[in-house]
Amino acid sequence: MRVSVIIPCYNAERYLEACLASVLAQTMKDFEVLVINDGSGDGSLSIARRAAERDARVRVFHQENRGVCAARNKGLEEARGEFVTFVDADDLLEPIALERMLGASEGADMVVCLHRTFDERGNGGIFWPEGAWTGRSGEARRRAAALRLIEGDSVLNIMCNKLHRRALLEREHLRLREGIAIAEDALFNLEAVLCGRGIAFVPEVTYRYRMHGESATHTRTKSELDAHLPWLLAMRDMLLRRGQLEAYYAAFFNAVVLRLYKDGGVPGVIRGFREKAQPVVAVPGLDPHRLGPGAHALLWLGRSGLYPAAYPLIFPFQLVKRKLGEAAFRLRMRKEKRHGDA
Repeated sequence: MRVSVIIPCYNAERYLEACLASVLAQTMKDFEVLVINDGSGDGSLSIARRAAERDARVRVFHQENRGVCAARNKGLEEARGEFVTFVDADDLLEPIALERMLGASEGADMVVCLHRTFDERGNGGIFWPEGAWTGRSGEARRRAAALRLIEGDSVLNIMCNKLHRRALLEREHLRLREGIAIAEDALFNLEAVLCGRGIAFVPEVTYRYRMHGESATHTRTKSELDAHLPWLLAMRDMLLRRGQLEAYYAAFFNAVVLRLYKDGGVPGVIRGFREKAQPVVAVPGLDPHRLGPGAHALLWLGRSGLYPAAYPLIFPFQLVKRKLGEAAFRLRMRKEKRHGDA
């Protein structure tokens, strides 16, 4: 069997039937569908079981409500396909989704495609992954993708529009971290990128993400840094455990500071770095001799207490670097579009 399609489901009776219809309408037929009913209190379980009666490729599992990470992990435990992909119960797959992703999977442990948002009024748009990694290949692509996942706020974060080679997930014991409510998908994808052979990119929409009032969102009563702290600490520990923290320390450092910046801008970083960020970036077990010059400078500035004073000089450089990268990506997209139109 080529693909296991994992659908975590919680109170999605309004959308589940359409989701299942879109999956079962795939042009590629060698797949299974695993619906994980996560303690739904509506008719979701009945809809899933009816689908299983009509199509033997559908398997249904029921568990007490434990959250989307536990539901996805249950799907991974039960999957039998060579690859796995995740679909949320209120979203849709394009008919060519599995065919296109499989077609790009040779030599890659992850395939990333485009996704399009939509709502009941027909509004929406296509979300393109960042040119920082799509414009590269091989090891350079993998490192650039890892950097974006560490920083966060990337299209790479989400679980949808991706195909994962299951042998890698099993060999490395990769599962979603239950108990992390924000960016748990980014952590899973980051670990898969670090362990995998490579990432394939297909510039075609294969996934449709439904926008509605019931979409899964995180109501934040905490600050940006506090809300993301479980993810940041889990990511730090994972990188350290895999011997990768020194290679990505600068990106991790900047990811912590970015959350502090979102809370209060440049003044917020100056005021809050010592109390809030310093304990996170001061990593026991970090080997300074394995750091590059930029990361070594950040470590020294953090330990010496000079980072808040230096941040007003560092911030403009980081901002310009990102803007130039975005401009280069847009220019490349325009060139590729002109080439395709010709």
